[in-house]
Amino acid sequence: MKHTCALLLLLVSARIAGAQAPGVPVYAEGRGARPNAVLTEQAKKLQGDSELLSMTKVLEQAQRTQCDIVLPAADSKPLTARERWQRARMSHLRVGQFYICSKCDKWHLDLSGGYVITADGAVATCAHVIAPPPNMKEGWMVAVTEEDVVLPVTEVLACNIGTDCAIIRVKSDQPLTPLPLSLDVSPGDAVWCFSDPDGKRGYFSEGIVSRFVKRPFMTKKEADKLPEGSEVAKPVWLETTTDWAPGSSGSALIDQFGNAVGHVSEIQTVLEESLPARKKKSEATVIQQLGTQMVFHQAIGAVEVKALVKKP
Repeated sequence: MKHTCALLLLLVSARIAGAQAPGVPVYAEGRGARPNAVLTEQAKKLQGDSELLSMTKVLEQAQRTQCDIVLPAADSKPLTARERWQRARMSHLRVGQFYICSKCDKWHLDLSGGYVITADGAVATCAHVIAPPPNMKEGWMVAVTEEDVVLPVTEVLACNIGTDCAIIRVKSDQPLTPLPLSLDVSPGDAVWCFSDPDGKRGYFSEGIVSRFVKRPFMTKKEADKLPEGSEVAKPVWLETTTDWAPGSSGSALIDQFGNAVGHVSEIQTVLEESLPARKKKSEATVIQQLGTQMVFHQAIGAVEVKALVKKP
């Protein structure tokens, strides 16, 4: 009986160990995982070797409105589900700041998403992803591969705050996997997103394009700071049913061919109205807030990224 139990335990352990296909990562989560510990040490070394771009330089270079890079042509061969996941994963980078906090004087990593658009290291992301965190004392830009290798960000090639688009340059010893950009997308088309919503690594979600919208990205408060007479940009948005959350910003939205048709920018939640206030004896007024009705997932269209690239 003991031998039988031991054999069953070995079989179960082997099944658990091989639960995923070859090459599929299993992410560590929960107490004691400390996913950023290794990344922080890598970033410290790069910063000590003066290989990182300071946030002061980031803000200066973010004034550039166009760059001269050669984008790969869009693909037209449909990919299998696994091939789409693999391409989305290999082109995905975590992009953000490595900084000293003004509140606690400790090192922090604030990472969102980005996606490679040329093999030599041009990376697209959101303009709001490269903006300094509010509690930053001193900081530098970094990018991180899916293999947990920290790459130096060496330059901001172009940026448009009004369309929430930026293109940066990263330094890598290995060729990177680029996503072609495509504008051939329609409501009803299936789209996928590989991102890290709320810090949950490697989340791959599927949905469809719901509609296209043209509206400002900048708030009225931000627009009021523009020089007098400036026109407020109104980027093209793709609204989709694909899932993402804070932390997904800048991650690519891909089509069935593995082309990037946009990138994650915003989320808008529609809540039910509060129920009328009611009072109980010797109690304060109570207002019941009902739950979420709907969540709009909004991506900036690839046309806005292409607008940052000079035409040949």
